[in-house]
Amino acid sequence: MAASKNGQSPAVIFLLGAASATALLVFFFTATAGPSWPTTSTTDIGASRRQDVAAGSTSRPAANGATERRRRARAPKASAANATEDDAFARMLRRAAMEDGTVIMTSVNEAWAAPGSLLDSFLESFRVGLNTSHFVKHIVVVAMDEGAFRRCRSLHPHCHLLLPDVGGLDLSGAKSYMTKDYLDLVWSKLRLQHRVLLLGYNLLFTDVDVAWFRDPRVHITTAADITTSSDFYFGDPDDLGNYPNTGFIYFKATARNARAMAYWHAARARFPKDHDQFVFNEIKRELAAPPIGVRIRFVDSAAVSGFCQLGRDLNRIATVHMTCCIGLENKLHDLKRIVEDWKRYVSRPVWERQAGKIGWRFDGGKCIH
Repeated sequence: MAASKNGQSPAVIFLLGAASATALLVFFFTATAGPSWPTTSTTDIGASRRQDVAAGSTSRPAANGATERRRRARAPKASAANATEDDAFARMLRRAAMEDGTVIMTSVNEAWAAPGSLLDSFLESFRVGLNTSHFVKHIVVVAMDEGAFRRCRSLHPHCHLLLPDVGGLDLSGAKSYMTKDYLDLVWSKLRLQHRVLLLGYNLLFTDVDVAWFRDPRVHITTAADITTSSDFYFGDPDDLGNYPNTGFIYFKATARNARAMAYWHAARARFPKDHDQFVFNEIKRELAAPPIGVRIRFVDSAAVSGFCQLGRDLNRIATVHMTCCIGLENKLHDLKRIVEDWKRYVSRPVWERQAGKIGWRFDGGKCIH
């Protein structure tokens, strides 16, 4: 989400443009080229989903096998507590899942969850969208700190507190783009998201600076393993030359995707100073090639859109992501304006909307272009 109005090349904008708390997805294990992963089938895992409990759960990301065995030897009581926390998370997923087993997930820290901040505008977009309000009950909000968790529980039924990998790490503030704290925040969510897949659920991850106005699932095909939004889309959904934005991405709960996620997370060791989206773009061809062989499909940015390549036709828009935009203040300013523009659009007669006479406001925006 690099703020770019100055005509930079797509590649430069893309490298800047991953901001947004992009975090995406799903994995685990340590940074090695060939990590191991649990072999339990998603069918077996799905059959073990548990009964409902009260909203709210807490966990630390699951450790890899060797680290976990050493930790349990030192602290068996903590292991029992973690097992309880894992059960609570599994029950939360059961409550939140759609009939097809899909869970929507986003993540926030205290700065993003504060009253009037990104989380409020994110949830408002579902209320003012066209037939999107029912999706709210399927959203799991991952809180990265205690303040975000308290705020989430005051307004949403499915909140999970994810304690950071690094002891003492404070993820509550508005982290500057590409700083160490920012990267720790981005990468710290991946193991939890990997657990969603292992529990047998499909995962639709969305950054909290995405406005939902129509159902984006119509642009997701079950023929692909991974469906991702695009910072820059060049016309062919199967073209790996498209620039992905992993701040809106869908994963089917399959063993092949689990292998892809393990490979993705391991690739961080090759790019230690980069965020997950940059790494995904660097390894996308490796993921698509044997032996992993996942099919990656890109969504047209005219529909699942963002500021890097903004769709102008509101009749086609499903979501709008504050991409190519750096800084919480800038994102929030433009996200609120986008929601206001949408309200103006839906308030007009159908004939006027269909005529394409209502569009986004560009004057006065921070990043929109």
